[in-house]
Amino acid sequence: MQSAPGTETIINGKNYLYFAGTGYFQLGAHPEIIKAASEATLKYGIGSATSRAITGTTPLLMEIEKKAAEYFGTEDAAYLPSGYLSNIAGMKALNEMNAFDIIFIDEGSHYCNIEAADVIGKLVVKFKNRDIEDLKLKLNKFLKPNERPLIASDGLFPIWAKPAPLAAYLELAEKYNGLVWIDDAHGVGILGKNGRGSYEHQELKSKRLFMGATLSKAFGAYGGIIPGTTDFIQKIRTGSVMTGSSSPMNAAVAAGIKGLELLRKNPQMREKLWKNARYLKSGMKSMGIKADDNCLPVVAFAPGDAAKMLSIHQKLMDEGIYIQFAKYKGSGDDGVLRIVVFSTHTKNQIDTLLSILRKAIS
Repeated sequence: MQSAPGTETIINGKNYLYFAGTGYFQLGAHPEIIKAASEATLKYGIGSATSRAITGTTPLLMEIEKKAAEYFGTEDAAYLPSGYLSNIAGMKALNEMNAFDIIFIDEGSHYCNIEAADVIGKLVVKFKNRDIEDLKLKLNKFLKPNERPLIASDGLFPIWAKPAPLAAYLELAEKYNGLVWIDDAHGVGILGKNGRGSYEHQELKSKRLFMGATLSKAFGAYGGIIPGTTDFIQKIRTGSVMTGSSSPMNAAVAAGIKGLELLRKNPQMREKLWKNARYLKSGMKSMGIKADDNCLPVVAFAPGDAAKMLSIHQKLMDEGIYIQFAKYKGSGDDGVLRIVVFSTHTKNQIDTLLSILRKAIS
């Protein structure tokens, strides 16, 4: 990639109509975010060169945590150097609060969620992807009397854009006096009336629900974010992840502040994204490609083996269209073709994609 990502992006020296990545609103190239990042760098430098346990807590960090708490409607929030760290920091804090005894985690969860569970030091039991019945079997088999589960999962599984059955997880957590933890990296910003992610989208609210996320996708910035109660967030602030890592770059923090502001004040951006997603999926279904009838801006499909998909991918590139050929967790051995639509794509750009794709798969 040799330009800022956008609906048109330069890759290997060629300009493509771009339908890939996770910058759903293209805020990473938004002028207000670029300006905020630049001004923060000029004022504060690249970073504080220390951790937040010493003198690394800056006005920007205090502001982004306040903005994140307001965005997610929680008492407080913690900001971390990367979204990858949010799961480790969150699970460690819950463990230090003695809030669970065994971790039950969806086997299809992102690497950072799996690794977070592994470092806690308690029994980790994997259950089949999005499979409630298998989870019930595992809970009955491994939980001893009075033991409490932490049910962990992605909120939205990225390759196929499949949501976790969170209402069922919450019901089981209530039954066994446990908790639910999700990595909602792909849900925040795009799901829910206020863009608060998978819990809001599924109309769930409970003291048993916890989450970590990232600002590097929908919000056009970088860094991990964990919203929650004052006590929970204080455990994160005094935990090893935050006290042992250098404070994030000031440009990333300032970009995150502006990204949170822009999405909070402009709900029409989400509405345009949802509209584009439905339009894309309608067109995909018209050519016989299965696409879920929802507002999620991702369509993944596997029309053959890896060789055939690579051929389709190359045909699209030859015509100036870039989508993903992904071999990633959840894609299967042959991989998948994956299309991502943005709020900034025009109807004409989507039509161009659909027209060329129709020829490429025929």
